[in-house]
Amino acid sequence: MPSFDSFPTLYWFPVYALCWALLWLAIRPEINGRLFVTLAVVMLFLLRLPSIVFDYEINPDESQMITQALTLRHDPVYFRSVDGTTGGPLDSYFLIVPSFFGLPFDYITAHLTAFGLIAVCLWLLYRTATRWFGETASRLALLPFIFMLGLTQNGDFLHYNSELIALLLLSWSYYLYATLLRQKEPSLFRIGLIGLLLGMVPFGKLQAVPLAAVVGLVVGIDVLIRPNLAISAKIGRIVTLGLCALAFPLLVVLLTYSNGVYDDFVTFYIIGNFRYAGNTDQVQSLLRLPEFFQKGSEFDWLVKFVALISVAGLVMTFRRKIHLSVNTMQVGGFIGLLLIATLFAITRTGSEYVHYLFFLTGPLLFLLAFGWKQILEPNRLGYWLAVGATAVFLALFGVQTIPKFINKIPVNLYSSEKQNGWAVPQSPVAAEVRKYARPGEKLAVWGWRCDYYVQTQMPQGVAENHTIRSAFDHPMLADYQKRYASDFMRSTPPVFVDAVGSQNLWMNDRKTQGHELIKPMGQFVASHYTYVGLVNDTRIYVRNDRVGGLAASNQPVAD
Repeated sequence: MPSFDSFPTLYWFPVYALCWALLWLAIRPEINGRLFVTLAVVMLFLLRLPSIVFDYEINPDESQMITQALTLRHDPVYFRSVDGTTGGPLDSYFLIVPSFFGLPFDYITAHLTAFGLIAVCLWLLYRTATRWFGETASRLALLPFIFMLGLTQNGDFLHYNSELIALLLLSWSYYLYATLLRQKEPSLFRIGLIGLLLGMVPFGKLQAVPLAAVVGLVVGIDVLIRPNLAISAKIGRIVTLGLCALAFPLLVVLLTYSNGVYDDFVTFYIIGNFRYAGNTDQVQSLLRLPEFFQKGSEFDWLVKFVALISVAGLVMTFRRKIHLSVNTMQVGGFIGLLLIATLFAITRTGSEYVHYLFFLTGPLLFLLAFGWKQILEPNRLGYWLAVGATAVFLALFGVQTIPKFINKIPVNLYSSEKQNGWAVPQSPVAAEVRKYARPGEKLAVWGWRCDYYVQTQMPQGVAENHTIRSAFDHPMLADYQKRYASDFMRSTPPVFVDAVGSQNLWMNDRKTQGHELIKPMGQFVASHYTYVGLVNDTRIYVRNDRVGGLAASNQPVAD
């Protein structure tokens, strides 16, 4: 297992040099498309390798999803054993797949999985762009995304997040739509497959539904405006699209109903998530987009780069008075609608989490490919302008990174030199928990420290493995508190961790946020558990049968 310190000089400079080599290969016509995209994916892997082998959470969300996958491996009924709150069921189920190949439920596995999903998405987007804008424009459009997603140190683009499964489904549907536009008669099978993918999107991320709706709309319009299709053929394809889009949601309803968790599905996934975004000022969120983009670090460069090139391409299109075919107008309309829907989706909650920006990957790559296509067409000058601009974008990473080496500012924020190979580092809390329980037994953590589940390899004993919705004031507070207490009393895990304190994310005040704020919960813990001590400002409770009922002294109980 390779490891990297904070200044991986012997690694960073050769890999950065390979980025320039990739740019040179991108403009070589003798390099075919498959070889180029393969080299681009390998380049992305090399660039992300220091963060991939970092066996600790880059973002707390990935601990949440790893824990949910670990739990589902023991109890596969979602909404009974697991509730991913804003993340959909597919995000957690997909993380189970690597375990079938012997990989552990840990951060390296999650980082590898995230890389794989991003690589497939970029490949699909590249294939889509080549169908619309040609090979050269698409290569030059892909490169900035490879460089940004590989060279960035912003953890929101490096960790396994809840946007990636929905992004994969959407990227696949974009590609299928591009193939439909080239068919004289749109394939019934591909239309059905698009419908199926779109129906799965809400179970990756509800937030992505507007993007899926755009794809469904443009596919339906394409079918309706086909002059060579009979009315019956059009109706058959529209019906197929609709029925296939409903197939997966209906399967989810059937499975949740048969497992007795349908009410939880509706209450906590549908109603809970719509209320989560219910008080947002949409206009104000849209006006804050420039600040939102800046939170994405180098992503802000990418947005400005794409905006400049796509506007230049649009100006050249109008100046040359290019006749637009129906197919071209469909593609342009699709990209425009997709961009609008994406901006709506990422600003809807007002949360401005940087990983939401992943949804912009598709429309931005298409806009950049469009811009390069228009700039490349007139003469050789446009060709060298495209190459030079991409080179400047790549050079920006060197300009900001090389001074860090000189001034001893960490270049790699994900140092793995002190890791014990492929093993999750153990915290004092995890070590204490494992004195009383074994991997595979259930654990409950009050607060937001899902990494304790991963460190101990213990599945969660409650559906929601972080408890901000059971602690902070909101319209459904009573529902979340009732479920948490019920889940806890049902599973009665051997160890209970109240992580509220200085080491907790967002929950630091025991007097107002400790588990005792749910009175039945506090009473049950007091009756059935023994307080064994404060470890790293975290209260540890052990079920009485594991410790003989002997309590530790000086328990810092909430008043």
